[in-house]
Amino acid sequence: MTRRTARAEKDLDKLPEALKNKAAEALIERLQTETSLGKKLQGKLEGKRSLRLGRTHRIIYTVDPLIVLTIVARKDAYR
Repeated sequence: MTRRTARAEKDLDKLPEALKNKAAEALIERLQTETSLGKKLQGKLEGKRSLRLGRTHRIIYTVDPLIVLTIVARKDAYR
């Protein structure tokens, strides 16, 4: 099972309904079998991965162990 931080849970609750359904059902569950689904991040986020959620949001997660850290708007994701 994919673990989620408290921050990720709050972020998930704040998402618009369409993105919330897509994130919870499809992408986060799919991460369990395809951990390399997102792209590797560099710099201060090295060791983490980013997965697109629509055009405007990103899911930031770690692979080992599989933990969803945050779900954030793209403009703020890499700061």
